[in-house]
Amino acid sequence: MIDQLTQTLSGALTDLAKAAVRKCAVFAVIGLVLLTGAGFLLAAVYMALAASFGAIVAAITLGGTLITLGLIALAIIMQRDPGDAIDRPAKDETSSERDAREDDVLFDLLIHSAMTGYATGQGNHPKMKTGFDQMVTDLDALGVFGRKPDVREPDARTTDTTKAG
Repeated sequence: MIDQLTQTLSGALTDLAKAAVRKCAVFAVIGLVLLTGAGFLLAAVYMALAASFGAIVAAITLGGTLITLGLIALAIIMQRDPGDAIDRPAKDETSSERDAREDDVLFDLLIHSAMTGYATGQGNHPKMKTGFDQMVTDLDALGVFGRKPDVREPDARTTDTTKAG
């Protein structure tokens, strides 16, 4: 009886493992096809930009755009809580306000990165610097750099209310 149960469970686990391996292999092939397609699209974009503006400007623009997209993705991932998969009661109003504020900052980051990329392509150094400064400010507001904004009220012990003289 126990031998039959062991054989049945072993067979079921073997079948599940084989199905998982097949599914993983299919996903790997699909991923390789998608990455190959993305590589050809990037090559086409690079060639079009290089034909219009030159190789250096094309490389800077494409590299800056990809770095910006990567930073935006990193900011989004850093904001994700690993406990999001756990069922929780409905959110209160303050958390929805905070989520809306984070969405606004992410949208600002997207706009500032697009403007910075355009300024980079045009060779406008002052607007480039301003754009990068705005992007750093947006990323800092999202907490990417590890610092949380200090929103506490000033402590009475640290606030000097005496006047000289």
